[in-house]
Amino acid sequence: MNVNEVVREFLVESAENLDHLDQAFVQLEKDPGNTTTLAAIFRTIHTIKGTSGFLGFGALERVAHAGENLLSRLREGMLTLDARMTSALLRVVDATRAMLAQIEASGDDGHGDHSALILELEALAVPAHPADAP
Repeated sequence: MNVNEVVREFLVESAENLDHLDQAFVQLEKDPGNTTTLAAIFRTIHTIKGTSGFLGFGALERVAHAGENLLSRLREGMLTLDARMTSALLRVVDATRAMLAQIEASGDDGHGDHSALILELEALAVPAHPADAP
């Protein structure tokens, strides 16, 4: 399997996984404490992060990593999902879709500036009361 085939497979799998994320976020909004759904979302973002890093798509890797960190803290119970977090995580999905389209069109993950989203995700990942965190 050559690099182009690996990238193509990554694009197809990632698109399918993102479609499942849309449904998972709807479920999570109805039941924010659903650890199974949260774990599935985490795994999807984690897989995209790892594969994009392996394939050299640094911008995609950075966005996915920031989303993964927030999801990790939610999974650990350090944070409780709220509307701001959900909105930011949905923007991770949107940014990921855009970068995947860019990879498909040009072979790179683009030169978009996702720094504001990354900073927001990092801020949201910090517990409001660190002393209360487990």
